[in-house]
Amino acid sequence: MKTLIIDVIDPKRMGELTTVSKYFGDAPDILALGAGDIPGQFNKAYQTNEKIAVNLVPAITQLIQDEGYEVILLSATTVGAEIAGPVAVGIGAALISEVIGIDDNHTVIRPLYGGKAVGKYKIVKYPVILTIRRKYFEPAELSGVTPASMLAVEKSPIRLISEKTQKSEGIPLEDAEIIVSGGRGIGVAENFAMLKEMSDVLGGAVGASRGAVDEGWALPTQQIGQTGNIVAPSVYVAVGISGASQHLAGIANAKCVVAINKDEEANIFNRARFGIVCDYKTIVPVLTEVLREER
Repeated sequence: MKTLIIDVIDPKRMGELTTVSKYFGDAPDILALGAGDIPGQFNKAYQTNEKIAVNLVPAITQLIQDEGYEVILLSATTVGAEIAGPVAVGIGAALISEVIGIDDNHTVIRPLYGGKAVGKYKIVKYPVILTIRRKYFEPAELSGVTPASMLAVEKSPIRLISEKTQKSEGIPLEDAEIIVSGGRGIGVAENFAMLKEMSDVLGGAVGASRGAVDEGWALPTQQIGQTGNIVAPSVYVAVGISGASQHLAGIANAKCVVAINKDEEANIFNRARFGIVCDYKTIVPVLTEVLREER
């Protein structure tokens, strides 16, 4: 099937979508968003420097119709969601979001009810648009680069007035193998320093629940959950996190969850492989010191 990948220039994201494209047969084409070389060997490549999704929709819709793409793949990110819906309407295609699995018969799997269940959908009509949740597919190795043709974008209805780049320190949450995350149970913003120290010893990243972000103790970019970052670390340490379904949806693919909470009835323990029932201020410094000695 003729497949088009649409994503920013990021080898891991593009690699994951390339892996998904193999379920549909033909070598994919790609529309790369942003400047720079396009990593990987694609059948055909297009590129645009336009950053605002709504401005891209008419050009993407026309490209899909002109080239006859049957499957369009995007990462389940803010950019992917902003493009997928309007384009699906424009080309009259079905849209399945947050895909976490596909089989050889083109049955697509996505989570339901905050990750408490999964739905399976058989694709019987094309074109179809799929947004793929990060970290559920092993990224294909991308070697070399593919030269691109610039995508013609008509007059933009939306103009960017200003832009502020906020740099995050350390490892991006979506790529971290170890995450130490705090919730409302942390109590005050200053106590996140304790979690930062542990994550530094482990070589990981610091995350937060929505409750902690709402309190202003952590940045929105650190939020983990259904409305934040979807992560899949090897080890996830949840400190002072109750375990709301929206948060659990964000860590559904974590391999090992370690929960620290003084409330033995906290829902997070139902997801944890290891649980410690106590005040985190008592145990976290001890664990950090032991881990430091072991390194």
